[in-house]
Amino acid sequence: MKSTIALVAFLRERPRAIAQMRHIDTQEITEGIYAIKTKGANFFLVKNSDNKYIAIDAGGGNEAIIAAELAKLNIGPEDIIATFLTHTDFDHIAALGLFKNATICLPQQEIQVIDGSAPRLPHLGKSRFNKTTLNHSYTAVEDNEELHFKDIIVRCIHTPGHTVGSMSFLINDTYLFVGDNLSLREGKVELFNSIFNADDDVQKESLRRLAALPAGVQYIFTAHYGFSDNFQEAFEKFLSR
Repeated sequence: MKSTIALVAFLRERPRAIAQMRHIDTQEITEGIYAIKTKGANFFLVKNSDNKYIAIDAGGGNEAIIAAELAKLNIGPEDIIATFLTHTDFDHIAALGLFKNATICLPQQEIQVIDGSAPRLPHLGKSRFNKTTLNHSYTAVEDNEELHFKDIIVRCIHTPGHTVGSMSFLINDTYLFVGDNLSLREGKVELFNSIFNADDDVQKESLRRLAALPAGVQYIFTAHYGFSDNFQEAFEKFLSR
């Protein structure tokens, strides 16, 4: 009975939550940082000095449409050498099979969501990660781990709340990619939509951890609420609570 009530509430609130989201068109946002618009989500690319790309997430929808969006920027799927997943919801993994040359970097704690040992949300169903990747191998990344791709340094930050394994990625100490770990409303940091979160209270603590990152972080990029180019100002209201 409780699960039925939860499902009815989810179905009622879902359209309203989606209507609040603001996705941005495929474009170069700042030098070497690109947004890709896909069905229901953005993902992002970071270019290195070899003209290869690191992807943060892999969007939703189908591969042909995503390839067409990449083509608008003269980027080929083969030029993407690594994909860092903030989590494994279906709207963040659609292009993984398209990126044939990319290493998939997956948060260690998110493996629990994939194998079912940790719940997502009953009404969201099981992760489609294995089906989408056709069981391709992946590299599990840990909290505070750093990976280097030529002149790109990726720091992995475990930020649970949306899922138990959700992760944010800080690139070159300047660009913070958060997936669904927060929303930006009128340029201010808020929790992500509660109906999609596993645990709002846990996400609050994760956001406090992000807010405490060292000076120098400038941009915040989200999958569903665009971006901010003023990290400190975006977090100011959240920290005053």
